[in-house]
Amino acid sequence: MIAPRIKICGITNPTDAMAAAQASADWLGLIFVPNTPRFVPLESAKEMMRQLRVTHPKVEVVGVFQNQSLPEIEHYLQILNLDRVQLHGQESPDFCAQISVPVVKTLLLHPELPQRSELEISALHRQAAAFLEIPQVQTLLLDLPKGSGSSSVLDMARSDADTETLRAFLSDFPCLLAGGLTPDNIQQALQTFQPAGVDVASGVEQGPGQKDIDQIKRFCHSVKNFKPQPNHGENASCNP
Repeated sequence: MIAPRIKICGITNPTDAMAAAQASADWLGLIFVPNTPRFVPLESAKEMMRQLRVTHPKVEVVGVFQNQSLPEIEHYLQILNLDRVQLHGQESPDFCAQISVPVVKTLLLHPELPQRSELEISALHRQAAAFLEIPQVQTLLLDLPKGSGSSSVLDMARSDADTETLRAFLSDFPCLLAGGLTPDNIQQALQTFQPAGVDVASGVEQGPGQKDIDQIKRFCHSVKNFKPQPNHGENASCNP
């Protein structure tokens, strides 16, 4: 089995960017959504990109946007030469099709989804399939909505049936899994849900936008050294 991809999101400064890259993170997320705790000014992003391209050219940098215009997104792409864009809002498949680099599209997981009707679960499958029909959309990101009341995505594993519902989705689609992941629970999340990749922000922080380098190292080490149980299945790659 290929080791799950690691995305460290909410990077705000060169020190944290270098630390995440040195810890073998695959993707670094820079958030360009104004008035959010981990917002990165353009000049700071330019300095991070300059350093990363010299010291860690294989690390991919993902620009995170939410309900922003296509010209604004393309402006960032042109200046920073980002590898990917993550769209974290209500963007449509047609909107994704206009982005000039690969897209990571966020889908929100309602905490009660596994217990909801088959109709609602089927709707989530159709939504995922519709986005993945767009060539630019190569990866989905499953995350919990803000204010969901869940401490982590592991709260969704209330029963074997609930666990299997989410695991089946992650097996069918190329996904990163997010939502309250930390160095302390990542091994359990990997074994429970078997995702092709994971995304962490607050779980490796001292405070919003202030990463804890030791936590980053612990998180990445746990993922890279994850030893699945014999029944651990193969999943669609989150980086086709």
